Amino acid sequence: MDKARLHQDGKVGKRVFAHEIDNEPWWRQQKAPLVCPFCMTPVVSVRTTVGRAPRGALFRLAADRAHDDVCPLNPDEVLKKIARGSHGVATMVEDELHLVLPSDLGQIDVDPPAVDVDPAAPPADPFGVDVATVRPLLPPVINSAVVIARFLHRHGYDADVVAQFKVRRDGEKTVMNWGEFCHGPSAGDLARLREEIGDGGQSRHPVAVYARVTAIERDKQQRPVLHFADGVGFTVRIRSNHPSLLDPLSVGDFVLAVGTWKVWVPTRGRPELQMFAEEHWQLAHWTYDDVTRCSGPPHCPPPLSLAQRTLRQARTAPAAPVPKKPGASPSARRPGGQPAAAAARRSAQPPAAKPFPVPPAPPAISTQPFPAPERPAAAAVPAPVAPEPVMSAPPALPPRPPLPPAPLLPPEPVRPAVPARPARRRWWAFGRRG
Repeated sequence: MDKARLHQDGKVGKRVFAHEIDNEPWWRQQKAPLVCPFCMTPVVSVRTTVGRAPRGALFRLAADRAHDDVCPLNPDEVLKKIARGSHGVATMVEDELHLVLPSDLGQIDVDPPAVDVDPAAPPADPFGVDVATVRPLLPPVINSAVVIARFLHRHGYDADVVAQFKVRRDGEKTVMNWGEFCHGPSAGDLARLREEIGDGGQSRHPVAVYARVTAIERDKQQRPVLHFADGVGFTVRIRSNHPSLLDPLSVGDFVLAVGTWKVWVPTRGRPELQMFAEEHWQLAHWTYDDVTRCSGPPHCPPPLSLAQRTLRQARTAPAAPVPKKPGASPSARRPGGQPAAAAARRSAQPPAAKPFPVPPAPPAISTQPFPAPERPAAAAVPAPVAPEPVMSAPPALPPRPPLPPAPLLPPEPVRPAVPARPARRRWWAFGRRG
């Protein structure tokens, strides 16, 4: 617990806080009796421990003591209350609360049953242990995780109280401790998460980080960036492509961020443990007063608008494949030392225009007139046959004598080769013409 009350002479005195324990106040030196801030159960103060598992100062129940049944810090009653309001995602197993975590981040965003609650009405739960306290309504898994984180914060993350909360992934029988799902708020918890992810990796299942905002920065596009306490050799930030998800938060707020965390290693600077928020239910935040040690009601950013969702779908849609031109790869080279890209550009030039094919000539049309219709021929009259004249054969001529052979011509003399005369070039007043 982070606070207690003095109990002297049968009367309840003022409140004392855990951050005063390490300074050895008078009530600790005099061993003044202390009780729970909400019931009459005795508690004791424990200083900050340093070592392999450091823990801050806190108030712990006295030996063999338990909170009253009506006390909001009674783990047994709070566990049962969370299970009743979780819509089935949290179940009681003996004295432990098992939170069923979906294996996929997209399965978390389910519409919870409608609850008839006036958003303008003040919260009816002054201790922050009700499940339906976050507006707009969050998925049951996130809402239950918010209540558990706030409840453990009030107990100072006491090991005995933390051991009563377990997490189980959907479809698996093995349960894991709460610290394996929700990391923080100490720097050692975030360092273990960074070691589990590794450089350049990301979480295999949704992970929650519970931390406090130390600064709000701006990226190159002037979008807000939440900066948490740095670890040893790395930074912790939450980014988003939608500024409306991070604008409602301010410095000093506690945040429970659920999503896929990864380690980004820049070329310069330290590695960054980061998460990109895409939905409003990934960020639940509330205020905390360091003086009174009281926290305000939890809230979450407004949901994304239709225009923001459309823009996100257009940004995450896969690009259409660009058809590749046929030919060799850009890295290949052709014989002669010329790159294939230059050859491809030459081949891409339009070919020379070809002459249009000449259509075949139409069939010739006869210019002769149509033949006259045939008429019946008259009866043929045989003509008189004249006798052929008898001719005598001509006398035979004597044979011609053979021609004499042609005289031989002298060989043509060989002319010497004359070198070709260079083409005459004509010059123009403004340069060579041709």
